Amino acid sequence: MSGIWAKYNLRLAEKPLQTKTLTSLTGFLLGDLVAQAPSISAGGQWDAWRTAKMGSFGVLLHGPIGHYWYGFLDRTIMTKAPTSALAVASKTAIDQVLWAPIFTSGFFAYMKTADGKTSEIPAEIQGKLWDTMKVNWMTWIPAHIVNFAFVPSSQRILYINTIQIGYNAFLSTQQAKAKPVDDGLASITK
Repeated sequence: MSGIWAKYNLRLAEKPLQTKTLTSLTGFLLGDLVAQAPSISAGGQWDAWRTAKMGSFGVLLHGPIGHYWYGFLDRTIMTKAPTSALAVASKTAIDQVLWAPIFTSGFFAYMKTADGKTSEIPAEIQGKLWDTMKVNWMTWIPAHIVNFAFVPSSQRILYINTIQIGYNAFLSTQQAKAKPVDDGLASITK
């Protein structure tokens, strides 16, 4: 295992963008496969197109954008004390208040575009964004506190994609829903 880790880190040092992009591809593919596993094991069909869409989102958007976004946060937010409580809170807040809704909306838009249903993008975002954001914040606020406090900048995409396998399973399930479904949280927050 240490040999694989050493090779990954060498590759990350030599080709950071490419390595992070392939890491995101893997995270999104695995997330979708996890999401589809219960249906497949119950005798359902594997939706290869759904897996391809998730993987392409990871490789084309999440990996490259994540590489530059987290690099931007690390270069601009309290660079003299990058792991201080204030820096960690600032990075987490900026990521979750600014980036997370954009990322989530972009995710739903990408999936509808891939299906050739661009006219459905506004309704998709309007119908699914709020419920998705609530799960996003429960997942990513604590994850990013750890991320920005303890994970080296070069390892952020790997750390994120490790957690994101489960979150991607959720995203895959959300985007595959025909229409928004109240998961019970809406009645609590209203």
